Amino acid sequence: MVPQLKLNPNNYFSRAANLRYMSVSQFKGFLPAYGGCEAKSMAELAGLYERPDKTAFDEGHYVHAWNQGTLDEFREANPDIYSSRGATAGQLKSNFKHCDKMIQTLESDPTAMKALAGQKEVIFTAELFGIQWKIMIDSYQPGVGMFGDLKALKEIDGKFWNKEANRYENFLDYYGYTLQMAVYAEIERLATGRDVWLIPHLVVVTKQDPPDHEIIYFDYEAIEQQLGIVERHIERVKAVKSGQAGPERCESCDYCRSTKKIKHIKHYRELDLYS
Repeated sequence: MVPQLKLNPNNYFSRAANLRYMSVSQFKGFLPAYGGCEAKSMAELAGLYERPDKTAFDEGHYVHAWNQGTLDEFREANPDIYSSRGATAGQLKSNFKHCDKMIQTLESDPTAMKALAGQKEVIFTAELFGIQWKIMIDSYQPGVGMFGDLKALKEIDGKFWNKEANRYENFLDYYGYTLQMAVYAEIERLATGRDVWLIPHLVVVTKQDPPDHEIIYFDYEAIEQQLGIVERHIERVKAVKSGQAGPERCESCDYCRSTKKIKHIKHYRELDLYS
């Protein structure tokens, strides 16, 4: 039995918190439809694997720190975002200078700022489909019936190939953002005891130059449909996470490649793209 853990922004992403609670990112990490791998997810929970640091992840944190009002602290705690050599020594690296452009794009739009107003980093927990979940809402405004989540993306109108589904998807489906908003709406409703869902809003700003931005909201139909997806897959996820079922390897992610042992010698025709 995993012990109780009182969540706060400092321990929310810890391994202990991930062992105790399910989260949307953890759930998607188990599902091939979202690029997940059961073996990789279990290795991460066991402390045997760490996701490699990515610059894009840091850029997202930079923009989120602005939304949280902690950008100065973030800059101070991350000296590697500054150039250390040449004529630009001591200045923000170019990609983080561009993050400032993204922030300025949002700050100059009153509607975007309204969608990002309210309480920041609000944590809720609740039981959904027989397991405890945790969520952290970027911008929480229950008084006006909504909450907002901020995303920094490469582009809004791009199409993304889903190998598992064998089709192109928009960024909402490919990254599972609609599913995230549905789970957030339901966990918030359960945790507060309200009868209806708050309306989720996704505030998107792109890394293009100049940045594009958009606000996308999700209705009750989308929430119901996405919760149905969670319900269809959660029993398998619960069984693997609890150790009742063995995790399957995808044999294509970085974890599976790094731990691969060849068990089958392939015939060359097995590599045909259209066999």
